[in-house]
Amino acid sequence: MNILIIGNGFDIAHGLPTKYVDFLEFIKVIRQILNKEKLSGIDWGNISSKVKDLLVTNKGNVQKNLFSKKQKWKDLIDGNIWIEYFLQNNMHGKENWIDFESEISDVIQSLDYDMHGGDNNFGLYDEVVKNLSNEFLDCHERINELESFKEIKDVLQNDLDKLILALEIYLVEYVNVIDCTSQSPDIIETMIERRKDEKEIIKGVILNKILCFNYTNTFERVYTKKISNDIDYIHGKADTENTNEPNNMVLGIDEFLPMDRQNIHTEFIAFKKFYQRIYKQTGCKYKEWVDEIKEEYLSYVHKQTRELNRNMDNVQSKFNRLAEATIKREKCKQHNLYIFGHSLDITDKDILRDLILNDNIYTTIFYHNKETMGQQIANLVKVIGEEELIRRTGGRTKTIEFKLQQDMILNEVGEIV
Repeated sequence: MNILIIGNGFDIAHGLPTKYVDFLEFIKVIRQILNKEKLSGIDWGNISSKVKDLLVTNKGNVQKNLFSKKQKWKDLIDGNIWIEYFLQNNMHGKENWIDFESEISDVIQSLDYDMHGGDNNFGLYDEVVKNLSNEFLDCHERINELESFKEIKDVLQNDLDKLILALEIYLVEYVNVIDCTSQSPDIIETMIERRKDEKEIIKGVILNKILCFNYTNTFERVYTKKISNDIDYIHGKADTENTNEPNNMVLGIDEFLPMDRQNIHTEFIAFKKFYQRIYKQTGCKYKEWVDEIKEEYLSYVHKQTRELNRNMDNVQSKFNRLAEATIKREKCKQHNLYIFGHSLDITDKDILRDLILNDNIYTTIFYHNKETMGQQIANLVKVIGEEELIRRTGGRTKTIEFKLQQDMILNEVGEIV
């Protein structure tokens, strides 16, 4: 089995404006256009040049589509507390979706503290305390009109749903229509097996599973649609058929409560990613892949152990350990994990550990530059631990390697297979 994990860095490498700051810049421009009902006199700010070109050149009649959805856009973004919160924050230097989720988490944790921190023990239906610990919420006129924590929670949840729907429309109608003019040689090499058969070279797909942390269909557009059934969109997928509520895109926070509170204080569970995955039924295909790999490995080890016990009852323990190491090393060759454009942040710890910590999986982590590699190493320490990382990056027990990304090449051939 050959598995490719792709994160937002994959889309960025293909020239797509999928940083969350790209989305916010788009929102600022769209607000102006809808209010003026024309494109002249617009402050384009830092909007992606590719999105600006779509709007200015009216590619695909995008202007008519935009104005036909004027009321829908206004319903989604006007007065949206989350959009106001992100736009008023100083987000300079913060461009990853992890930062976006971190900001949401800060707000939710502040409300949890207002309800349960210190000597507080308020319920959802209790009256809101006079001074909320989050300054933005405390000073927000719309929030000040609300009387209970439940009302605040409902408003924040509803506005987050609107934000996610606005993001989906942006990705489907503006990002997914941008031509991708480049391809990654690294991705191509993981996909294609070339073997000589007498006079011709036969190309065959060896990459058969994709674990996608993005919402976009970039891989299918640029490389191949032939394995679309084996792509696990773990955070959901932006889809033209889903641009009406509800969509299945996951945008939330990680668990922040201590274990003794997780099963008790569930007031803000709807903001958590694990809940959204279940509620929105994004599925977890990768779990089936992991189970198959683990079961295969256990079956192999049990078989080898029986053979050793049958034929070498009196073998020395040192030789046993050597034989076990040999079994593991040989097994690692059977499954490959490639990681491209993913930061390896601790927010995806459980998923990454499920895959990387198998002795019969060899992991190749592509990095953009040395700075990126350094951050990935630091993040991986948080995910699997320092000792485990050291053990898996050298010697006979090596199952992880870092590899510098090759420069992107011109997309001249379209789909690879």
